Amino acid sequence: MAGVVALLLPSESSEDTTPPVPVSHVDTATRACLLTSTDTDTTGTWAAMQEMARASDTNVLVQRYRLPASGKAAAYVNTLVQLRCSAIVTTGTAARSAVASRLVDGHIPDIRFVVVAGQPVSGATHLSPDSVSASTLTRAVMR
Repeated sequence: MAGVVALLLPSESSEDTTPPVPVSHVDTATRACLLTSTDTDTTGTWAAMQEMARASDTNVLVQRYRLPASGKAAAYVNTLVQLRCSAIVTTGTAARSAVASRLVDGHIPDIRFVVVAGQPVSGATHLSPDSVSASTLTRAVMR
């Protein structure tokens, strides 16, 4: 009986060397993480990031995080680094300060920081809140 079942099942061809289609692109995607100081996003950055992901011809994953009111803000930025965010985009004063204090410790290879604020941060790309759009974020995040 087992022989009959084995004959009826399709066999794997040694000629088929095409790798399987990935189930998820999470590990290979550009991961753009938005870190906000508050729940409200007066700059429209989150909407622009979502549009950037929809319009991208490459895999872009966008995620949103809110900086906790208590705790060390720079440590929270390090958490986003450990989550393998390719780019960390910030809005709000506290999030801007968290990135600034983290970047004082030195540059982090392969991570881009984008600060949406009135004042720039050394080591980060600066975007004015008035200039936030999907295209300006794409240039800052994907460069």
